[in-house]
Amino acid sequence: MRWCCGGSYSENGGGGSGSSSRTPHQQPTPLLTVATGSATSNTHDTFGPMQVKMHKTAVIVTEGTGESMLLDSLRASGWNCTISFPTQATSDVESICPLAVFIDLRVPHPSQIAKDVSSVSTEEVLIVSIAEKHISEKRRRALGQSNIIHHVTWNTRDVTLFDYVGRLANRIRALPALFAVLDETDQAVEVCDEQRVVQYVNRAYENVTGCIRSEVIGQPESEMRRKSLPRARGEEERRRSSDWKFIRVPFANNSQFVYMKRSNTTGEAAIFRDVSLKSLKSQTGGIEAPISEVLTMLRDVSSRVDGEPAQTIKDAMKVLSSHELYAPSINRFRDADRIATQYYDGLIRLHHPARQRKRSVVDAHREKRGSHGERRRVSADVKNALENDNCWKFDILHLEKVSDHHALSQVGMKVFERWKVCDVLGCSDELLNRWILSIEAHYHAGNTYHNATHAADVLQATSFFLDSPSVAIHVNESHAVAALLAAAVHDLDHPGRGNAYLINTRQSLAILYNDNSILENHHIALAFQLTLQHNANVNIFSNLSREEFIQMRHAMVEMVLATDISRHFEYLAKFNKMHVTDVAEEQRDTNSLTICDMLVKCADISNPAREWGLCQRWAHRIVEEYFEQTREEKEKGLPVTMEVFDRNTCNVPITQCGFIDMFAREAFATFTEFAKLGELSDQLESNYEKWKLMTSQWTPSHNTNLVL
Repeated sequence: MRWCCGGSYSENGGGGSGSSSRTPHQQPTPLLTVATGSATSNTHDTFGPMQVKMHKTAVIVTEGTGESMLLDSLRASGWNCTISFPTQATSDVESICPLAVFIDLRVPHPSQIAKDVSSVSTEEVLIVSIAEKHISEKRRRALGQSNIIHHVTWNTRDVTLFDYVGRLANRIRALPALFAVLDETDQAVEVCDEQRVVQYVNRAYENVTGCIRSEVIGQPESEMRRKSLPRARGEEERRRSSDWKFIRVPFANNSQFVYMKRSNTTGEAAIFRDVSLKSLKSQTGGIEAPISEVLTMLRDVSSRVDGEPAQTIKDAMKVLSSHELYAPSINRFRDADRIATQYYDGLIRLHHPARQRKRSVVDAHREKRGSHGERRRVSADVKNALENDNCWKFDILHLEKVSDHHALSQVGMKVFERWKVCDVLGCSDELLNRWILSIEAHYHAGNTYHNATHAADVLQATSFFLDSPSVAIHVNESHAVAALLAAAVHDLDHPGRGNAYLINTRQSLAILYNDNSILENHHIALAFQLTLQHNANVNIFSNLSREEFIQMRHAMVEMVLATDISRHFEYLAKFNKMHVTDVAEEQRDTNSLTICDMLVKCADISNPAREWGLCQRWAHRIVEEYFEQTREEKEKGLPVTMEVFDRNTCNVPITQCGFIDMFAREAFATFTEFAKLGELSDQLESNYEKWKLMTSQWTPSHNTNLVL
């Protein structure tokens, strides 16, 4: 039978039905494939950063040859068209996987063919009907029920719609490869739409957060979910880092949001973490360390090149990681945030001590093993309270009680004795004891939190961190001693009010230190003033050489200034970019100081990681101090530093969850990974869950008599 749009079928001498004999497992052979040559095979489409090869394939179901203006136009536009008889259409579509199927309406049962084609197609396919002339709207609707969504005539030359659909279909068909890669990567990924509703998460996201994909997709995004685990699954270890990077989708008018968790690749003796401070990005402020972005870009480039260029990039990364290039900028948090902080430029290191080989803590203790000196006389209660001072469960508040608020001097002398501080300083036990008593006397006993007991707590935590072999191997002896002394004096003469309060009340200290790290500068300056005054007889540095004193003072100043919470992220970034393998002696000394900065900083904010009883009592103490500051600010008509700490409205558990989210979790996840003290982060997360459970039951009535 001849069709008006072409002659009878006679390809390869065949005709009529188009039936052919096949072996049982042989793929169906198309009746006619029209290729467009190499020009078409080399046609590509750019899909963002991806190059997609254009495979424009179509199956034309007809009982004729299909020769027509439509077929000529499709060929000219680069389409590979296969002519298929109705009896072979389903198998041809299944084997070819075309982008479009054109069904001649004069073949028997076109609607059924369309349904059969839809049922066997593994990809989305455009099904189009063809006739000699346009069909009625009624028939269009009837065909639409069979998945035929468009109609053309045999004599049409306009194929722009098919080209457009072909381009989109090729892009869509490239996506499964990307999803497959995302599901295989170890880095967790979360994609959200313009309403911040989760569209996609990969398998690594499930492992990191403990959330099943089906539970997350379609739900609002959650910073809390990315940073904390709602539950553990099986025997999987709780992941402690909240290192999430926010990635902008680089397409115009795209409203997607992507969060990606960076992987930590550390060897047995190496730490070179690429932690972006964007992991702390929140609804209320953004933090960005430019050096982190530079190193991230260099790392990405190094993974794409080989040979000498790759090594050059790695060398450049080492250089950038070993210098003072870590001063981040921060958008000021809105008043509703729990902690209002301001970041200042980092210090410029002016002192460059003479380079010499220094003993590590491990070497020093190996040489001094067995020399314990004379034991101090203490009461039985104090002695019992000090028995486990080298354990994380040590109860400093019990020692405070049995020592009549002399926890600092008691734990201080025991820690100093264990670490042979007198040997390093070349002073006597009596002199060191007088010094620590003088320091203790200059803490304000009336402060509920910033008192000598807090200093003792930080000193004990510092000693505990230094005991870790993974830390000790990288810390030299003088820096270890400096860390212990810095911990003891780090809040000396603290008035129980924060830096913002001192600035707003124009205190003399704020004027003296130009509003920069006011209290931290005062603590360390007063410590050296008390130590060096001639008539006090407490100069523990008197037997050090000039060079030794300068180095000790420099280290102590650096460590105390590192406790300024407004510089928290700067020191965290410095620690994260540290490289500890195959480094020169000068870099090893710099690493030692960087580790001690981080160590003292973590000790200063370690209360959330203590045993629950201690964690809770310390939280009540700091909150009580903040309550009093807020009350005084309101009474004096001053700007309220932290409105959340109003005794009449405060939800204490929420404030503790907020502090962990903002500061403690990231610092402890990073440091405890390095120190191999993961149980501390586990304890912090356990405490976090307890605080979170308490939030719904907490009322302002609980805010009275917090400290008993």
